[in-house]
Amino acid sequence: MNTDFSTTYRDENGSRVVSVSAEDSRLALKNDFDEILRNYDPNIVTIERCPTDPGESLHLKITVHAPSHYLAYESDTDPKPCDNMTAYVICYPGYPLRSIRAYYMPNYRLASPNVFSSGAACIDTWIPFTSSLVTVVEKLVHDMIHDPQVTRYDSVACNSMVIWHRSHVQTGEFPTIPPRNLYARQTTPLPPRRNRAQTNTLPPLPRRTH
Repeated sequence: MNTDFSTTYRDENGSRVVSVSAEDSRLALKNDFDEILRNYDPNIVTIERCPTDPGESLHLKITVHAPSHYLAYESDTDPKPCDNMTAYVICYPGYPLRSIRAYYMPNYRLASPNVFSSGAACIDTWIPFTSSLVTVVEKLVHDMIHDPQVTRYDSVACNSMVIWHRSHVQTGEFPTIPPRNLYARQTTPLPPRRNRAQTNTLPPLPRRTH
């Protein structure tokens, strides 16, 4: 069944209802998934698919292999150094009209002004046709190296991390690696986007283990 997903889209010309079919949603997600795989150096940024739960279209585990800092429990305010950091991203049917969820494990969450004590990552307001999996992953990988270029000090999720983060920026310790190191050394043009009549499938999911 090819269900349509709809939302109200607002811009300088006013508001209107926009919709996307289930097939077009899958295609948009496939294209953006391909793009993030191409963007990053796999020695620094690894992107893995996780088994999806009902109601999810895509569940990703994104690890940045670079120095970072984590918090170990909900009320923890003492950042601890680590050699890598992992975030998770969930996309839902109706993408790109429907927003994405991004989070860290609560007991190993990024020490950042933009991460809630629950582990939820604070991402920018979702704007259909502007926000995407690509833009969310872009912010996450920069956050994980404490890049101040993406840190939102004006809209914080964790007040206790603001002074700590700014002090490390001032001393030149953040970002922990040059942001350019995140990216693939050479980029290959993406294949032409396929039309709706062509087959569109994501890579097979790994088996869920219990």
